[in-house]
Amino acid sequence: MIWPKSAGRWGGAAFMVGSVLFLVNKFNEMSRAFLSRPMPDVISGHDVGLVLLGQVLLVVGYAAFYRVYSVRARPLEKNALRLFFAGGTLLALGHVSFLPPGRLPRLPFDLFLLVLLGLAAMLLGLILFGIANRRQPILRRWKWLPLATGLAGFVGFFFFGGEEKTALFLAFRTLFALGLFGLGLALWLEEPTLTPSFDAGKTEATV
Repeated sequence: MIWPKSAGRWGGAAFMVGSVLFLVNKFNEMSRAFLSRPMPDVISGHDVGLVLLGQVLLVVGYAAFYRVYSVRARPLEKNALRLFFAGGTLLALGHVSFLPPGRLPRLPFDLFLLVLLGLAAMLLGLILFGIANRRQPILRRWKWLPLATGLAGFVGFFFFGGEEKTALFLAFRTLFALGLFGLGLALWLEEPTLTPSFDAGKTEATV
């Protein structure tokens, strides 16, 4: 199956815009932590449309990233990409828990569980893919970026995460957001080539 060049480009663009929204969401806390200056929220929990837009754009980016690079990947790398995509999608769904209480749907479980499970799966998939990409590059640019992004997210969220947003947490979160932006940019810059499909045993065109 041919993945249209425009689809990969649009997926990369969505990935980048979603990553920027993810980054600016903490500008107010970053200003207090790094500059000792308070500033109003750029994106608050009351900006429901903007929050949902950011999550939808990220999911589109995850899907495009999986579709483009899984064609070139062997089974291990493909499973890592599936984990990255599935975890990112769960994480996006779990972000509903950050909306104001009156706007949350009633569910029999805590939506924050989706955040924890999704984040863990996403980072594990990204780290595994990053390790494989270092050994046998699948990305044509910045082969170190998936691993560096996954490790930045893992350290930030699991070592320095908590109710209090410390400067170290915000620094690693920023690196993670910039890494996601870089992955979107790498996807945007991809050129279509003929690559082997290991599942089908044939050559496919991808972007």
